[in-house]
Amino acid sequence: MKKVMKILGSIAAVFLVLILTIPFFVNVDHYRPEIVKAVNEKINGELELGKLSLSLWGRVHVGVDGLKLKDSSKAQVIAVKDAAFDLPYWSILSGSPLITFVMKEPEITVVKDKAGKLNVMSLMKTQAPATTVSGGAGSSPSTPTSTPVQLPSLVLNAHFGMFIINAKMVYQDAALALKNTVERLNVRLKDFSLTRKTEVEVWADVKTRMGADLNVEGPLKFTLGLNPDVSGGEFKSAAVEGVFSADDLFIEKGKLFVKNKGIPAHLQFKAGVTPSELKLQEASMVFHNAEVQVSGVMHQEKGADFKFEAKPVDLKPWSDLVPMLREYDLEGKLGLKGEVKGKPESIQYAAEVSIDQLSAKGPHLKAKPVFSGSLSIVTDKIEKFSISMKGPGNDLSLEGKLISFTKPDLSFSIKSTGMDLDQWIDFPKPETTSGKAESAGAEKSAEKRSEKSSEKTSADDYDALLEPLRSNEIARAMTVDGTVKIDFIKAKGIRIDHLSARMQMKNLVTSISGLKMQMYAGTLAGEFGCDLKPKEPQYTLSFTASGLDMQKAVESQFQSFKNTLTGKLSASVQGGGASFNPDTAKKRLQMKGDFKLVEGAFRTLDIAKMAGESINGSLGKIAEKVPVLKGKNLKVNSNADSRYEVISGNFTLRDGILDAPNFVAKAVPQHGIDLKGATRMGILDESLDAKWELTDTYRLTGADRLSVEIAGKTISNFLAKSEKDPVILPISVGCKWSAPCTHYDQVAEYLGGVAAGRLSHAAQDVVKQKVQDTIKKGVGDALKGLFGR
Repeated sequence: MKKVMKILGSIAAVFLVLILTIPFFVNVDHYRPEIVKAVNEKINGELELGKLSLSLWGRVHVGVDGLKLKDSSKAQVIAVKDAAFDLPYWSILSGSPLITFVMKEPEITVVKDKAGKLNVMSLMKTQAPATTVSGGAGSSPSTPTSTPVQLPSLVLNAHFGMFIINAKMVYQDAALALKNTVERLNVRLKDFSLTRKTEVEVWADVKTRMGADLNVEGPLKFTLGLNPDVSGGEFKSAAVEGVFSADDLFIEKGKLFVKNKGIPAHLQFKAGVTPSELKLQEASMVFHNAEVQVSGVMHQEKGADFKFEAKPVDLKPWSDLVPMLREYDLEGKLGLKGEVKGKPESIQYAAEVSIDQLSAKGPHLKAKPVFSGSLSIVTDKIEKFSISMKGPGNDLSLEGKLISFTKPDLSFSIKSTGMDLDQWIDFPKPETTSGKAESAGAEKSAEKRSEKSSEKTSADDYDALLEPLRSNEIARAMTVDGTVKIDFIKAKGIRIDHLSARMQMKNLVTSISGLKMQMYAGTLAGEFGCDLKPKEPQYTLSFTASGLDMQKAVESQFQSFKNTLTGKLSASVQGGGASFNPDTAKKRLQMKGDFKLVEGAFRTLDIAKMAGESINGSLGKIAEKVPVLKGKNLKVNSNADSRYEVISGNFTLRDGILDAPNFVAKAVPQHGIDLKGATRMGILDESLDAKWELTDTYRLTGADRLSVEIAGKTISNFLAKSEKDPVILPISVGCKWSAPCTHYDQVAEYLGGVAAGRLSHAAQDVVKQKVQDTIKKGVGDALKGLFGR
């Protein structure tokens, strides 16, 4: 036994001497040029190795005094000052060699160029396909055998390890001008081999700032386990499981998003891999309170067969991550489940999306609308969607389907039993000019001058905003066909009943047909079409109205027209235009039509007062030429109850000018003054130019009672063409249609001419009568003398 111990001791001593002395005699650095050359021939780049050193103490240790790896553009990919290869003796003696590569504090640079290519992915050279070399005439190319390669046992049992300690990784994106740095990156690769379980761990403490306001800070960790099954030198299968965790990562994007430490954010999976398929046994992705589970198989020949499900997610806690959601008080749940099947070239998929009691507050909402519904998606189409909205006094449902996402064909129907928006929406109160006109006048004038002097920005160009739609092939191929049927809508006190219409679109040409509704105690019907393809969209319209109560209409929507005109309106309008930019649209809008207003009244214009003012203003001027009229005056009370049986005419609208050349207003007997004439209104500048004739048919002004005496003869109603005719007043109305002003310049001239003519004829009649009387008297006296009487 002592001899055996001595022999073993001698062997150990020799082995120890070899360990201590071999490094002095073996120069491993001698092989460095060959290693560099061999590697550089295999890569698109350049490897630089520092001096190699050998140590056999406890293990075979090859130290590397510095290592640099550059890509084809000479840019640095990896740089490390301290690296080494270790091979423990026990692994060699056990027949399972373990080679471990260690890098301490390396710098790793990953660059993504403008074309989207990563420098690390282009390092390895692609292998050229093997060519077949034929012999002489009659020879045939050799055919490689398909027998599997049997790997040596030592190779099969070899395993590899890698440690990267406290690395600094820099990521640059040339396209986005982005540069991010990850400090303290660690990688541990243990037992990478074909025969045993391989373990990979990657962890890092991230502390980086991306862009102007994106901060990311905290730990990340990824673990992966790979357990292969190799039999007879062939790969049979492998079991894979992994976990990624960012639970303690802090992410902040300005005021838009914040993920605090402790909010769940992790992924874990288990899978099996064979040469022909990947079987995902389970995968779970968790973020905050949302969890998505996936399972299935990807087969080499059959393709995919996966199922996924996200259980209904409560949206209220998401205000912790998105602060802006807090003011909306978001509530409700969203759910998702589905499946994916088939090969990539013929993939089939299906999904069900559920919406449960989704609600949110808004800045002008009195209450929260509640949405519920579902979407059924089946391979390139939404087979059915059904969404309902409920709120106080409101009920709306939307149903339909969408065929093809590349050439969408959308059909839908909107129905409602009633929508009282006044119970739901807090509409802004309309501003009035009373009490504000004087104080705000100067400010408004300054604002208008500023608006005229400043150029409009592209954001004001609504036509240009449609350009992405015009250039989108999917949008151009889209067709839409939908119907709307709403029992009533009420907003700002306005109620619309029995609203129905059909909405269509094809090749970016939209139309609304069969539009019908009851509003303002009347009926409105029409058609509308719009071609969105031109840079300035072109549109046509056609509407008819019957029995609309103008008093209700102008008071509810058009405050500028408030109390200007009342009555029951019937009208027909046809026209068209271009552009969605307000000023351009007003200029391009062209229409023609006719209207008829029954039981009408002017509320802003006091026609009787206008007539009285025009007569009194004219009498003074007329008296300068006809002295007998001096001192004449007329007292006319305002007639706020001026009413009309019919106000009618036709009109055209072109270049922002509304022209009504045949305006006629037939007064209710004893309740108004008749009107006729022409009216021009500027839609853009609110200008008004009306040339009217006021006819005092029912003698409401009292002008017919004005009289003068000429040589003892009374001349009545001298301002009319005859005593039986009504007084006619030619006046003009200008300024703005929202604040009209009346001009009487033509009245004095006209009435003066009428009065002068009447009085002239009357004077001639008196002279003639006096002559006749004188002649009669002379003849009588002569007869008396002749006959002695």
